[in-house]
Parts: sequence; C-alpha cells; structure tokens
Amino acid sequence: MTDYSAIKDKLLAKQRELSGRLKATQATEDHETAEGLDTTAQLWEVSEIRDGLDDEAVTELNQVNDALARLDAGEYGYCKSCGNQIGEARLEAMPFATLCIDCAEDSEAPDAFDPREY
Repeated sequence: MTDYSAIKDKLLAKQRELSGRLKATQATEDHETAEGLDTTAQLWEVSEIRDGLDDEAVTELNQVNDALARLDAGEYGYCKSCGNQIGEARLEAMPFATLCIDCAEDSEAPDAFDPREY
C-alpha cells in the first residue's frame, strides 16, 4: 500500500484554506450588506463575482472532502473508471483526481466521427 500521508496533509491544508475562504467571504458579504455599498449595481456586481468564486471554492472543497473520504476508506489512488492505480505524479499535481491520466484524456476527447450515424 502506498503511503499517502504527504498528500493527506496537503488535502487537509487545502480543506482548511477553502473553508476559511468561504467563511471570510460570507462575513464580508454580511458586512457589505449591513454597511451598504454606494449603489445596488455595485452590490450586485460584487455579489456576482463573489458567487462565482464561492461556487469554485465549494466545488473544490467537495473534491477535497471526497478525496479524504477515499483515503480513509482505503480507496484513494485508484481510477474510478478502469480501476488502475492513478500515477503518483498526477496525484501530487491534483490530489483529488479520480481518474488515471488515460481515462481523463478519454473523457475529454471528442467523440470520434462515425459515418454510419449520418
């Protein structure tokens, strides 16, 4: 069994960072709503930008939490598609990866042209 303790530490640090960012964003939003910005348009624009960033942070936090759950269950490091082990370099670069590089590339490739379909 591979020792993923360094990756687990990295995931836990990322989890703390993202959770902190989301809490800070909410606190800032609450303050801005209470204080009021100059115009409703300003509030809306800031809110739209923040919502986009929050959505990204929530998505990444969910991926991190899933990776930590797979670690705890002993399922971490294996491709959800083919079952092969995910390369160490890929996990180092993207610790919440669920697909090996081959399956990830296959899932991103456009469907091949099949003339029988036309």
